[in-house]
Amino acid sequence: MARLRFGDQSVPRVTRVATGGGGGTIGGMSDVDLTDVSQGGLADGSVLVYSAADTKFVPTNVLNNITINGGSF
Repeated sequence: MARLRFGDQSVPRVTRVATGGGGGTIGGMSDVDLTDVSQGGLADGSVLVYSAADTKFVPTNVLNNITINGGSF
């Protein structure tokens, strides 16, 4: 989180910036499993979908049990 210093300055200045730890790669994150290729796996057109059974995001090109809400216009 950035800390801002105010006072007699006309423009706030960032005095400190903290960066996230980051996983380096998506596959390197603890909640992503790219090893299961049973539903299409990591290929063109794949997306990461959360699997409650595995408690991880897994790649797939088959989408089941989804509802897409496009909002109101």
